Amino acid sequence: METRSENLAIVIMAGGSGTRLWPLSRKNTPKQFQSFVSNKTLLEETYDRARQVVPADRIFVSSVEKYRDRILELLPDIAEDRLLLEPSQRGTGPAIGLIATLLATRLSGATIATIASDHAIENGEAFIASLRLAMQTIAENTDKLAVIGINPTVADTGLGYIRMGEEFGGEGSERIFFVDAFKEKPDRKTAEIYLADWQYLWNAGYFVFSAESMLGWIAEHSPALSDILKEIRDGAPIGESYAKAENEAIEPIIVEKLPVSSRIVIPSPIQWSDIGTWNSLFDFLAHRNGKKSFGLGKTVELESSGNLVYGNDKRTIAVFGVDDLVIVDTDDALLVTRRDRAADIKTLIAELKDRGREDLL
Repeated sequence: METRSENLAIVIMAGGSGTRLWPLSRKNTPKQFQSFVSNKTLLEETYDRARQVVPADRIFVSSVEKYRDRILELLPDIAEDRLLLEPSQRGTGPAIGLIATLLATRLSGATIATIASDHAIENGEAFIASLRLAMQTIAENTDKLAVIGINPTVADTGLGYIRMGEEFGGEGSERIFFVDAFKEKPDRKTAEIYLADWQYLWNAGYFVFSAESMLGWIAEHSPALSDILKEIRDGAPIGESYAKAENEAIEPIIVEKLPVSSRIVIPSPIQWSDIGTWNSLFDFLAHRNGKKSFGLGKTVELESSGNLVYGNDKRTIAVFGVDDLVIVDTDDALLVTRRDRAADIKTLIAELKDRGREDLL
C-alpha cells in the first residue's frame, strides 16, 4: 500500500530523558541516542524505518532544545525546520497537541503518525506494513484515531494493554478492530490472562490521527490545553504559552476518553521491545541471538550464565561464577545488579538524588 501522499507525516518522538537504563542512559544522553542493538542508535534505526513509509521531507522529530544538536548530527537529512521543539518537557499530551498545532498550519489536512524513537524492532518490515496501513486508514477515516497493537509474547507486567472490540474492517492479515478498552500495567496473574486471550495486545504508544481531529478532541476533553494551543496558533510566544501546560500523558487526557467508535487498533506481529529496563534488553537480545549471556566491550565470562555486561573498552570486565547479573561500566559509574531487580533502578536513582549526585544522572 503506497502512502506517499503530501498530507501524510511521521513525527519521531525524541524528547524523553529517562534514566531506567542508567548509567548508560542519562538526562543528557538518553537511550534514543544510544546503540543498544546494532551499530546505529535507536533514533537512527527509527528514522530508517520511517523513510520506508513516507518521503524524507515528511519526517519530523519532536524533542527539546537541549537535544537539537545531537539530533541534527545523527540525522543529517533532517532540516532544522523539521525539528518540532518543545520549549520545556510537558509530557506526551501537550507534545502531541503542539505537533498537531504546528503541522495543521504546515500540511493541509495532515494525517500524523507519532512513533517512539527509543524502541527496538527486529522485523522492521512488519512495523512498516502496519504503519502504512494505519496511516492510509486514518487518511480515509479522519474522525478516527488508530493505534498499533503488538501481539504479546510474554506475560509482561510493565506494559499497558489494549483490548480489541468488534472488527472495523480489513481482510486477511490486515484486520482492524475497534479499541474496546485500554488497560493499565497488570499484575502477574492478570498479565497471564491477557497473554492467553487473543483480544489483548501490548500498547506501544504508536498513534495515528488527523491533526484537526486531534485539536478538536483536545478542545472537547482538555479545554485548558486547547486554550494554550490556540494562543500558539494565533502567534503568541510558544515558550510563554507552553509553560502553562500541565505535564500529562496523551492517553488519560484524550485517547482513553474517546468513544469506542473513534478508536481503532491494528494488530501487528512486530518483534518488539521498548527496552524499558536492562532485563527487557536482555530478553530482546536473547530472543534475537539465542544466547544465554551478552557482553559488549572487553569482557571475559567463565562458568556464568544469563548475564548482560556493557563495558567501555577502557578495561576488561571479567565475570566468573555468577549468573543473571547486569553489569554496566562507564567512565564515572559502575552498575552491578541482578537482572530481576533491574526494573527497580528508580530506587537507586532516587537515592543518588538524595545524596546530591545529580551529576551522575
